[in-house]
Amino acid sequence: MDKKLKIGLVTPFFLPEIGGANIYCYELARAFAAQGHEVHLFSVPGAQEDPAYILHPVLSKELAADLEALRPYDMDVWHALFFFYAPLALLKPNVFVTGHGDDCFGFRFRFHLPGKAWLNQHLFWRLPAALRRLVERAIRAGEEAYTYLVFTLASRRARRVITVSSFTRRRLIERFPLLKGRVSVIPPGVQEHFFHGEPLPRAQQPLFLSVTRLDEEDRIKNIHNVIHALGALKDSHDFRYTVISGTVHGGYKEELLGLVRQYGLEQRVSIEGRKTDQELLDYYRHADLFILVSYAEAKNFEGFGIVFLEANANGVPVLTSREGGMSDYVQEGKNGLYVADPSAEGIRAALLRVLDGELKFDPEVVRAAPEPYRWVHIAEAIEREYRAHGHLGLVNE
Repeated sequence: MDKKLKIGLVTPFFLPEIGGANIYCYELARAFAAQGHEVHLFSVPGAQEDPAYILHPVLSKELAADLEALRPYDMDVWHALFFFYAPLALLKPNVFVTGHGDDCFGFRFRFHLPGKAWLNQHLFWRLPAALRRLVERAIRAGEEAYTYLVFTLASRRARRVITVSSFTRRRLIERFPLLKGRVSVIPPGVQEHFFHGEPLPRAQQPLFLSVTRLDEEDRIKNIHNVIHALGALKDSHDFRYTVISGTVHGGYKEELLGLVRQYGLEQRVSIEGRKTDQELLDYYRHADLFILVSYAEAKNFEGFGIVFLEANANGVPVLTSREGGMSDYVQEGKNGLYVADPSAEGIRAALLRVLDGELKFDPEVVRAAPEPYRWVHIAEAIEREYRAHGHLGLVNE
């Protein structure tokens, strides 16, 4: 029997802040604890506590300061649950790193050039505005180049990088070519309670459902094109469409509501706020089709959406695109379908296949698709990576 591990999970984002990657971190910590490991979770003040793990709220989202805050702790295995914290591998042994999607590209957390604070205090304010902007752009470019070098060295030093999908792995290796051959793919999991809901009778009027954040700076979830597509179908087909968004930033929601009014869809399309677990489960159980047709940008894309697993666990097929990690999971005609492209026309054409009865799904086949994605299996797969690639110095007991 393998010796149990003392695992340090590092994440600057965590519950109660809503997000698929935040749920990933929480459920992985609980799954490791259920396997008997001693789990230490390093996050920000206010992170959700749980008896399954020991919480250390020491992070500040300032990369250099956070690495220093982690220095006194010793673990058998360290796991940076966002690529943002890959430089932990330059400080600690046996570091593993997870990459989801945009965390591999944006350098949201970067190293600042030495002396920048002094320059801000004593020099920059004296410069003419135009010159100050030029200097600031030059410094930002220098910081990004320096940060890229550090992340390249750190990710190479990590015992293994784990991405949530083949799409993320391909994009990551394009960005960091030296990682070729050092990246494994392990998807996220789905919470147990989604498997336990009994299917409800479907209404005569088909119900489409999306569950996503609405952020004007992160429009790749593509709800606007779904509404455009529904606007083109409203006179020929009956449907209802509900968008559930626990997180709203900026004016994107108002833009979507404007589209609803533009197409006269007020009685058929609704945008609702955060739901309890039971309420969300009830929405899934009533839905006929889950829709999240994301598109990929150069530095932002859907790595792997946990919501697709949630929908399928309730017997609900999904409509998605191949521009992201769902191409690893969705099997056309079995647990969902793909758009030809994520435009409004591409979405309209795919929805017609469902509304006109060209595609019919067996709820039990759909429900079986996420079975291998229960968190117990995901935690076991990640532990195998630890033991295969880490220098743990462990013996069997």
